[in-house]
Amino acid sequence: MKFSYKTIIKNKRAVSAVIGVILMVAITIAVAATVYYYVSGVIGETEPDTSTIALTIYSRDDSLNETIWLVSGYSGEVIPEGSYETILLFHNGTVDSGAIISKQDVMNQGYINSGDTFKVRASSDGNFVFLITDKNTGSTMFRSVSTKY
Repeated sequence: MKFSYKTIIKNKRAVSAVIGVILMVAITIAVAATVYYYVSGVIGETEPDTSTIALTIYSRDDSLNETIWLVSGYSGEVIPEGSYETILLFHNGTVDSGAIISKQDVMNQGYINSGDTFKVRASSDGNFVFLITDKNTGSTMFRSVSTKY
């Protein structure tokens, strides 16, 4: 059997014009829907970044089970008073409900700023973890390593 280019053209079968048009319309609708969803934000929508706080131990008084944490910086949006919650956890993860936590706003601006301090007094002697969480989202803005109080 001799193979030639003319034989290929003679035996070639194409998709009918109606099916071709239907496929083109379907592809156009799919592309248009994808572009619409992307532009309207359904596909490209992202969660807002959670602000984070950097704290360092400023001072510690073991006789009072007290540590003062200094805000050394933060990233993200401004963190206004009342939008966060402070928690002191025992080393086993339960909340120290007797802990006393107070914040001193050195600039008196109504939000967390570098130079502010958190005074944390544990209800007993032991190792604790200090947390600051966002009240709206529940996400953690600061978590200390286990620290002796």
